[in-house]
Amino acid sequence: MIDRRQEIIGSIMRFASREGYTTICADESLSYTFDLILRNEDHIIVIKVMNNVGLLTEEASRSVIAISRFLGGHPLIVGVSNRDERIEDGVVYSRYSLPIISPQTLVSYLKEGEEPTVKAGPGGFYVEIDADKLKRIREQRSLSLGEIASAIGTTRRTVLMYQSGMSASIDIALKMEEFLGEEIMEYVSFLWDVRREEFKAGFKKMREFERMVNQEITRKGFDIYPIRRSIVNFLMEDSESSYLGGIEEEMSRVERKIEYLSELMQMSNKDGILIVKKEVEKPERYKIPIISYSELEHIHDKDELKGIIKERRNS
Repeated sequence: MIDRRQEIIGSIMRFASREGYTTICADESLSYTFDLILRNEDHIIVIKVMNNVGLLTEEASRSVIAISRFLGGHPLIVGVSNRDERIEDGVVYSRYSLPIISPQTLVSYLKEGEEPTVKAGPGGFYVEIDADKLKRIREQRSLSLGEIASAIGTTRRTVLMYQSGMSASIDIALKMEEFLGEEIMEYVSFLWDVRREEFKAGFKKMREFERMVNQEITRKGFDIYPIRRSIVNFLMEDSESSYLGGIEEEMSRVERKIEYLSELMQMSNKDGILIVKKEVEKPERYKIPIISYSELEHIHDKDELKGIIKERRNS
């Protein structure tokens, strides 16, 4: 399969920008966790684009979920295929608690606000029935459960379950709409909220310098959530404050990392911090505080660290 990722990323950015979204496109050399972040007045969407969503790992999904929760946004996987099967337009799939849609489904939403009506589940595709509307139509027209059941080829009990909120197959839903002469299928949102129990962290494959930084920040009294292979390498928070964190040991990559972290801070209205292996001079045009690892080692607690972050952010 031809790698379509960059083509898809570019297309999403163009449509999102036209519709008034602020966009951040991650440098592929710096970020594996996500490819795009879109923001408008209503929401933030953190997007990972994949040719084959069958290759999505649990670790990668946790990273997308972690960043989305931290930013108050919605995680989303945009995919071309699931192993040998095409991701169908207008359908919401899921894997590791993440919604998955096709590029065209997202573009349709960005251009026209059009949401899918179909969700993939075990054994096929399903739709949600507007249970209240179905009940109202049935009562207004004095239709019995048996009459509807006979028209769509099912049982009274099944129709009662649809009226109570059970999902239906596409064929059954279409038969009901044809019989009733009205639309009763509901839209399926792919802008899922992240539940706390889905936000887990901790990775075994962390590089040594990343491990050292994470340990030091934990010792200061922060809760820390490591993110591997990303612009954002960790998220840290306590009961009062939260920060986006970057870690960089290659001096040649520091300025590029600062640029992306600064964009992300501005979009998310979050404070940030960059931990570097050796002392480096911060470019004047950026507000992000930079702390060397040797400095970090000598900071006593989180209050001292927060004070340094505030001082360097404002300098």
